[in-house]
Amino acid sequence: MLITEKAELLVDVGWPGGMQDLKWSFASEGLSVKEVTHVLVTHYHIDHGAIAQEMKDKGAKLIVLESQREYLNLQKMLVQRTSIFHEINPNDNVDLTFRESRVFLKTLSINGEIIATTGHSPDHVTLVLDEGIAFTGDLPSENASPEGSVAFENWQRLRSMNVRKIYPAHGQPYDLIT
Repeated sequence: MLITEKAELLVDVGWPGGMQDLKWSFASEGLSVKEVTHVLVTHYHIDHGAIAQEMKDKGAKLIVLESQREYLNLQKMLVQRTSIFHEINPNDNVDLTFRESRVFLKTLSINGEIIATTGHSPDHVTLVLDEGIAFTGDLPSENASPEGSVAFENWQRLRSMNVRKIYPAHGQPYDLIT
């Protein structure tokens, strides 16, 4: 989570039925989910965006990029018990183009931009901070990205943006070897 004087931005929100776990995780750090002002989902797979609407119901604004709009609720098909999935209202989000992302993030006192990093899924995005940090969601690892692949091109782009530290959705943060 990124905390500035103007916002608390949470990247990815997790599984259906996972709100209680998220609350406990926040509480263990002395935080509250009610303090989150904005949510960015790297892609709308069930383990990344299933409680986005619940976060919106608590007051957070959902940032949705142009490539993500049609994918908001496709994850519902993967939920066995649809009663634990809260369909995302598509009409009250912060809808952005990639080009607008830098200006919008600046209003939250965040210096960076959101870029398309397709390959894992067509709606996959990465938050890149000017300080050299990237929140990459499920971007395929650099080692598993053969030259010429979409994933390889994504890693080349991140390197060109001077990214040095990677925060993947699954696993520990690591330094990008240059």
